[in-house]
Amino acid sequence: MKKLFRRREGWVGVIGLVIGIGMLVFAIWYLTDTLTKDDKYIRIEATVVEIATVRTHDSEHGGYKYLYAEVVEYTVDGKTYRKQNNSSSTHPKKVGSKMTVAYDPQNPKNCFFPSSNYTVSVLMFVLSAGFTAAGASCLSIEVKERKMEKSLAKIQNAQFITSAASKEQFIETEKPVIAICGKSNVGKSSFINMVTNRKKLAKVSKDPGRTRLVNYFDCGNFIIADLPGYGYASVSKQEKLKWARLMEEFFAEKRAQHVFALCDVRHGPTADDLQMTEYLYHNIIPFTIIATKADKLSKAAIGRQVQSIATAYKCGADDIIVTSSQTRQGLDKVLEKIELILSNI
Repeated sequence: MKKLFRRREGWVGVIGLVIGIGMLVFAIWYLTDTLTKDDKYIRIEATVVEIATVRTHDSEHGGYKYLYAEVVEYTVDGKTYRKQNNSSSTHPKKVGSKMTVAYDPQNPKNCFFPSSNYTVSVLMFVLSAGFTAAGASCLSIEVKERKMEKSLAKIQNAQFITSAASKEQFIETEKPVIAICGKSNVGKSSFINMVTNRKKLAKVSKDPGRTRLVNYFDCGNFIIADLPGYGYASVSKQEKLKWARLMEEFFAEKRAQHVFALCDVRHGPTADDLQMTEYLYHNIIPFTIIATKADKLSKAAIGRQVQSIATAYKCGADDIIVTSSQTRQGLDKVLEKIELILSNI
Protein backbone atom coordinates (compact mmCIF):
# COMPACT_ATOMS: atom_id res chain seq x y z
CA MET A 1 0.00 0.00 0.00
CA LYS A 2 1.40 3.37 -1.00
CA LYS A 3 1.93 5.93 1.72
CA LEU A 4 -0.68 8.64 1.80
CA PHE A 5 2.07 11.20 2.28
CA ARG A 6 5.69 10.74 1.26
CA ARG A 7 7.07 13.50 3.45
CA ARG A 8 6.58 14.55 7.06
CA GLU A 9 5.33 17.92 5.80
CA GLY A 10 2.22 16.20 4.44
CA TRP A 11 1.10 14.92 7.84
CA VAL A 12 2.11 18.16 9.56
CA GLY A 13 0.07 20.04 6.96
CA VAL A 14 -3.05 17.95 7.56
CA ILE A 15 -2.72 18.28 11.33
CA GLY A 16 -2.21 22.03 10.98
CA LEU A 17 -5.29 22.39 8.78
CA VAL A 18 -7.44 20.27 11.12
CA ILE A 19 -6.35 22.32 14.14
CA GLY A 20 -6.77 25.58 12.23
CA ILE A 21 -10.25 24.74 10.95
CA GLY A 22 -11.27 23.38 14.36
CA MET A 23 -10.13 26.57 16.06
CA LEU A 24 -11.94 28.65 13.42
CA VAL A 25 -15.22 26.83 14.05
CA PHE A 26 -14.78 27.23 17.81
CA ALA A 27 -13.82 30.90 17.42
CA ILE A 28 -16.95 31.59 15.34
CA TRP A 29 -19.12 29.81 17.90
CA TYR A 30 -17.43 31.61 20.81
CA LEU A 31 -17.77 35.04 19.18
CA THR A 32 -21.40 34.38 18.21
CA ASP A 33 -22.18 33.25 21.76
CA THR A 34 -20.50 36.36 23.19
CA LEU A 35 -22.38 38.68 20.82
CA THR A 36 -25.68 37.00 21.70
CA LYS A 37 -25.05 37.29 25.43
CA ASP A 38 -23.79 40.86 25.11
CA ASP A 39 -27.05 41.77 23.38
CA LYS A 40 -29.25 40.16 26.03
CA TYR A 41 -27.19 40.74 29.17
CA ILE A 42 -26.88 43.98 31.10
CA ARG A 43 -23.49 45.64 31.48
CA ILE A 44 -22.50 46.95 34.91
CA GLU A 45 -19.39 48.32 36.60
CA ALA A 46 -17.78 45.82 38.99
CA THR A 47 -15.06 46.43 41.57
CA VAL A 48 -11.86 44.39 41.71
CA VAL A 49 -11.70 42.96 45.24
CA GLU A 50 -9.00 40.32 44.88
CA ILE A 51 -6.21 39.11 42.61
CA ALA A 52 -6.19 35.34 42.15
CA THR A 53 -3.17 33.28 41.12
CA VAL A 54 -4.46 31.21 38.23
CA ARG A 55 -1.57 28.92 37.26
CA THR A 56 2.17 28.75 36.59
CA HIS A 57 3.99 27.58 33.49
CA ASP A 58 7.52 27.47 32.07
CA SER A 59 8.71 30.81 30.77
CA GLU A 60 11.01 31.35 27.79
CA HIS A 61 14.02 31.53 30.08
CA GLY A 62 13.17 28.55 32.27
CA GLY A 63 11.65 28.49 35.73
CA TYR A 64 8.14 29.68 36.40
CA LYS A 65 6.00 32.59 35.34
CA TYR A 66 2.96 33.53 37.39
CA LEU A 67 -0.36 34.53 35.83
CA TYR A 68 -3.14 36.33 37.65
CA ALA A 69 -6.85 37.06 37.23
CA GLU A 70 -9.10 39.69 38.75
CA VAL A 71 -11.92 38.72 41.11
CA VAL A 72 -14.71 41.31 41.04
CA GLU A 73 -17.89 42.06 42.95
CA TYR A 74 -21.04 43.67 41.58
CA THR A 75 -24.42 44.37 43.10
CA VAL A 76 -27.82 43.70 41.48
CA ASP A 77 -31.07 44.49 43.32
CA GLY A 78 -29.23 44.80 46.61
CA LYS A 79 -27.51 41.43 46.31
CA THR A 80 -23.74 41.18 45.82
CA TYR A 81 -22.19 38.68 43.43
CA ARG A 82 -18.57 37.66 42.91
CA LYS A 83 -16.96 36.54 39.66
CA GLN A 84 -13.41 35.68 38.60
CA ASN A 85 -12.16 36.91 35.23
CA ASN A 86 -11.82 34.06 32.73
CA SER A 87 -8.73 35.73 31.24
CA SER A 88 -5.39 35.93 33.02
CA SER A 89 -2.24 38.00 32.61
CA THR A 90 0.94 39.04 34.35
CA HIS A 91 -0.41 42.58 34.83
CA PRO A 92 -3.91 42.43 36.38
CA LYS A 93 -5.89 45.50 37.39
CA LYS A 94 -5.31 46.74 40.91
CA VAL A 95 -7.67 45.99 43.78
CA GLY A 96 -10.26 48.76 43.95
CA SER A 97 -10.24 49.47 40.20
CA LYS A 98 -13.32 49.06 38.04
CA MET A 99 -14.09 46.45 35.38
CA THR A 100 -17.16 45.99 33.19
CA VAL A 101 -19.15 42.76 33.43
CA ALA A 102 -22.37 41.76 31.69
CA TYR A 103 -24.90 39.78 33.76
CA ASP A 104 -27.96 37.76 32.85
CA PRO A 105 -31.05 39.67 34.03
CA GLN A 106 -32.81 36.35 34.63
CA ASN A 107 -29.92 35.02 36.69
CA PRO A 108 -27.55 37.82 37.84
CA LYS A 109 -25.02 35.27 39.11
CA ASN A 110 -24.35 34.31 35.51
CA CYS A 111 -22.08 36.92 33.95
CA PHE A 112 -19.02 37.38 31.73
CA PHE A 113 -16.29 39.94 31.06
CA PRO A 114 -16.95 41.45 27.58
CA SER A 115 -13.40 42.78 27.08
CA SER A 116 -11.89 39.38 27.91
CA ASN A 117 -14.31 37.42 25.73
CA TYR A 118 -13.75 39.62 22.69
CA THR A 119 -9.98 39.47 23.21
CA VAL A 120 -10.09 35.68 23.38
CA SER A 121 -12.19 35.61 20.20
CA VAL A 122 -9.62 37.69 18.31
CA LEU A 123 -6.78 35.53 19.64
CA MET A 124 -8.52 32.35 18.50
CA PHE A 125 -9.08 33.79 15.01
CA VAL A 126 -5.39 34.75 14.81
CA LEU A 127 -4.25 31.30 15.96
CA SER A 128 -6.68 29.67 13.55
CA ALA A 129 -5.27 31.68 10.66
CA GLY A 130 -1.72 30.79 11.74
CA PHE A 131 -2.36 27.04 11.95
CA THR A 132 -4.31 27.07 8.67
CA ALA A 133 -1.57 28.99 6.85
CA ALA A 134 1.15 26.71 8.25
CA GLY A 135 -0.85 23.61 7.32
CA ALA A 136 -1.50 24.86 3.80
CA SER A 137 2.18 25.73 3.40
CA CYS A 138 3.29 22.25 4.49
CA LEU A 139 0.74 20.60 2.20
CA SER A 140 1.96 22.73 -0.70
CA ILE A 141 5.44 21.31 -0.10
CA GLU A 142 3.98 17.79 -0.29
CA VAL A 143 2.09 18.62 -3.49
CA LYS A 144 5.19 20.20 -5.02
CA GLU A 145 7.28 17.15 -4.08
CA ARG A 146 4.76 14.75 -5.63
CA LYS A 147 4.59 16.80 -8.80
CA MET A 148 8.39 16.88 -8.95
CA GLU A 149 8.63 13.12 -8.42
CA LYS A 150 6.10 12.59 -11.19
CA SER A 151 8.18 14.71 -13.55
CA LEU A 152 11.40 12.95 -12.50
CA ALA A 153 9.77 9.58 -13.17
CA LYS A 154 9.52 10.51 -16.84
CA ILE A 155 13.29 10.85 -17.10
CA GLN A 156 14.23 8.22 -14.53
CA ASN A 157 16.15 6.07 -17.02
CA ALA A 158 18.36 8.81 -18.43
CA GLN A 159 21.39 7.38 -20.24
CA PHE A 160 24.59 8.71 -21.74
CA ILE A 161 24.49 8.44 -25.55
CA THR A 162 27.76 9.67 -27.00
CA SER A 163 30.26 12.51 -27.20
CA ALA A 164 30.88 14.66 -30.25
CA ALA A 165 34.23 16.30 -31.00
CA SER A 166 33.14 17.79 -34.33
CA LYS A 167 29.99 18.68 -36.23
CA GLU A 168 30.22 15.41 -38.16
CA GLN A 169 29.65 13.60 -34.88
CA PHE A 170 26.58 15.62 -33.84
CA ILE A 171 23.70 13.20 -33.42
CA GLU A 172 20.56 13.28 -35.55
CA THR A 173 17.42 12.88 -33.49
CA GLU A 174 13.72 13.59 -33.72
CA LYS A 175 13.59 14.27 -29.98
CA PRO A 176 13.80 17.85 -28.75
CA VAL A 177 17.28 18.87 -27.61
CA ILE A 178 17.93 21.06 -24.57
CA ALA A 179 21.50 22.35 -24.46
CA ILE A 180 23.37 23.16 -21.25
CA CYS A 181 26.02 25.87 -21.42
CA GLY A 182 28.06 27.81 -18.89
CA LYS A 183 31.48 28.41 -17.39
CA SER A 184 33.75 25.45 -16.73
CA ASN A 185 33.18 25.57 -12.98
CA VAL A 186 29.53 26.63 -12.91
CA GLY A 187 28.25 23.15 -12.05
CA LYS A 188 26.85 21.88 -15.36
CA SER A 189 27.43 18.20 -14.54
CA SER A 190 25.85 18.54 -11.09
CA PHE A 191 22.89 20.34 -12.66
CA ILE A 192 22.40 17.53 -15.20
CA ASN A 193 22.59 14.90 -12.46
CA MET A 194 19.99 16.79 -10.45
CA VAL A 195 17.59 17.12 -13.38
CA THR A 196 17.94 13.46 -14.38
CA ASN A 197 17.90 12.20 -10.79
CA ARG A 198 21.14 10.33 -11.46
CA LYS A 199 24.10 11.01 -9.17
CA LYS A 200 26.80 9.90 -11.59
CA LEU A 201 25.26 10.28 -15.04
CA ALA A 202 27.40 13.30 -15.87
CA LYS A 203 30.88 13.05 -14.41
CA VAL A 204 31.60 15.76 -11.88
CA SER A 205 35.27 16.73 -11.83
CA LYS A 206 37.17 18.74 -9.23
CA ASP A 207 39.18 20.23 -12.08
CA PRO A 208 37.19 22.71 -14.22
CA GLY A 209 37.48 22.60 -17.97
CA ARG A 210 37.08 18.82 -18.28
CA THR A 211 34.07 18.97 -20.61
CA ARG A 212 35.72 19.44 -23.99
CA LEU A 213 33.13 17.68 -26.13
CA VAL A 214 29.40 17.89 -26.69
CA ASN A 215 28.04 15.14 -24.45
CA TYR A 216 24.57 13.78 -25.23
CA PHE A 217 22.18 12.25 -22.69
CA ASP A 218 18.90 10.51 -23.57
CA CYS A 219 16.23 11.61 -21.07
CA GLY A 220 13.31 9.70 -22.60
CA ASN A 221 11.23 12.29 -24.41
CA PHE A 222 14.08 14.76 -24.89
CA ILE A 223 17.87 14.95 -25.23
CA ILE A 224 20.31 16.94 -23.10
CA ALA A 225 23.39 18.25 -24.88
CA ASP A 226 26.13 19.24 -22.43
CA LEU A 227 28.29 21.81 -24.22
CA PRO A 228 31.98 22.48 -23.49
CA GLY A 229 32.54 24.81 -20.56
CA TYR A 230 34.08 28.15 -21.42
CA GLY A 231 36.18 30.72 -19.59
CA TYR A 232 38.77 28.38 -18.03
CA ALA A 233 42.04 30.31 -17.85
CA SER A 234 44.40 27.28 -17.76
CA VAL A 235 43.31 26.10 -21.20
CA SER A 236 45.44 27.15 -24.16
CA LYS A 237 44.17 29.78 -26.58
CA GLN A 238 44.11 27.19 -29.36
CA GLU A 239 41.96 24.87 -27.22
CA LYS A 240 39.57 27.71 -26.38
CA LEU A 241 39.15 28.53 -30.06
CA LYS A 242 38.46 24.86 -30.77
CA TRP A 243 35.71 24.75 -28.12
CA ALA A 244 34.21 28.02 -29.35
CA ARG A 245 34.15 26.71 -32.91
CA LEU A 246 32.48 23.49 -31.76
CA MET A 247 29.76 25.39 -29.93
CA GLU A 248 29.22 27.78 -32.85
CA GLU A 249 28.82 24.85 -35.24
CA PHE A 250 26.39 23.24 -32.82
CA PHE A 251 24.13 26.28 -32.67
CA ALA A 252 24.57 27.16 -36.36
CA GLU A 253 22.76 23.95 -37.34
CA LYS A 254 19.85 24.68 -34.98
CA ARG A 255 20.61 21.56 -32.97
CA ALA A 256 18.90 22.80 -29.80
CA GLN A 257 15.28 23.82 -29.27
CA HIS A 258 16.15 25.49 -25.97
CA VAL A 259 19.23 26.39 -23.95
CA PHE A 260 19.77 26.46 -20.20
CA ALA A 261 22.44 29.14 -19.68
CA LEU A 262 24.07 28.57 -16.29
CA CYS A 263 25.78 31.18 -14.15
CA ASP A 264 27.07 31.12 -10.57
CA VAL A 265 24.60 32.95 -8.31
CA ARG A 266 27.45 33.96 -5.98
CA HIS A 267 29.33 35.97 -8.58
CA GLY A 268 26.79 36.72 -11.29
CA PRO A 269 27.45 36.49 -15.03
CA THR A 270 30.96 36.90 -16.40
CA ALA A 271 31.86 38.61 -19.67
CA ASP A 272 31.83 35.15 -21.29
CA ASP A 273 28.35 34.47 -19.90
CA LEU A 274 27.03 37.75 -21.30
CA GLN A 275 28.69 37.09 -24.64
CA MET A 276 27.03 33.67 -24.74
CA THR A 277 23.55 35.07 -24.11
CA GLU A 278 24.14 37.88 -26.62
CA TYR A 279 24.88 35.17 -29.17
CA LEU A 280 21.64 33.37 -28.24
CA TYR A 281 19.67 36.61 -28.48
CA HIS A 282 21.23 37.43 -31.86
CA ASN A 283 20.46 34.00 -33.29
CA ILE A 284 16.95 33.91 -31.80
CA ILE A 285 17.62 30.77 -29.77
CA PRO A 286 15.24 30.44 -26.79
CA PHE A 287 17.06 30.18 -23.48
CA THR A 288 16.55 30.28 -19.72
CA ILE A 289 18.99 31.66 -17.17
CA ILE A 290 19.83 29.16 -14.42
CA ALA A 291 21.62 30.53 -11.34
CA THR A 292 23.48 27.66 -9.67
CA LYS A 293 25.03 27.00 -6.23
CA ALA A 294 22.25 28.69 -4.23
CA ASP A 295 23.19 26.64 -1.16
CA LYS A 296 26.33 28.78 -0.81
CA LEU A 297 24.35 31.95 0.00
CA SER A 298 21.66 33.08 2.42
CA LYS A 299 18.14 33.72 1.17
CA ALA A 300 18.61 37.48 1.49
CA ALA A 301 21.90 37.38 -0.41
CA ILE A 302 20.31 35.29 -3.16
CA GLY A 303 17.57 37.89 -3.56
CA ARG A 304 20.14 40.65 -4.01
CA GLN A 305 22.22 38.59 -6.42
CA VAL A 306 19.23 37.64 -8.56
CA GLN A 307 18.35 41.31 -8.98
CA SER A 308 21.93 42.03 -10.00
CA ILE A 309 22.00 39.09 -12.43
CA ALA A 310 18.68 40.17 -13.96
CA THR A 311 20.09 43.65 -14.53
CA ALA A 312 23.20 42.22 -16.19
CA TYR A 313 21.18 39.98 -18.49
CA LYS A 314 18.52 42.66 -19.07
CA CYS A 315 15.69 40.35 -18.04
CA GLY A 316 13.20 40.07 -15.21
CA ALA A 317 14.19 38.53 -11.88
CA ASP A 318 11.29 36.08 -12.25
CA ASP A 319 12.85 34.80 -15.47
CA ILE A 320 15.85 33.44 -13.55
CA ILE A 321 15.63 30.00 -11.95
CA VAL A 322 17.77 29.70 -8.82
CA THR A 323 19.04 26.17 -8.20
CA SER A 324 21.22 24.08 -5.93
CA SER A 325 22.31 20.55 -6.80
CA GLN A 326 22.99 19.97 -3.09
CA THR A 327 19.51 20.80 -1.78
CA ARG A 328 17.56 20.34 -5.05
CA GLN A 329 16.32 23.92 -4.70
CA GLY A 330 14.70 25.06 -7.93
CA LEU A 331 14.40 21.53 -9.35
CA ASP A 332 10.62 21.79 -9.45
CA LYS A 333 10.82 24.99 -11.51
CA VAL A 334 13.38 23.50 -13.88
CA LEU A 335 11.17 20.44 -14.46
CA GLU A 336 8.15 22.68 -15.03
CA LYS A 337 10.19 24.66 -17.55
CA ILE A 338 11.21 21.47 -19.36
CA GLU A 339 7.58 20.35 -19.59
CA LEU A 340 6.62 23.77 -20.93
CA ILE A 341 9.42 23.60 -23.52
CA LEU A 342 8.34 20.14 -24.68
CA SER A 343 4.67 21.11 -24.85
CA ASN A 344 5.47 24.07 -27.11
CA ILE A 345 7.50 22.05 -29.63
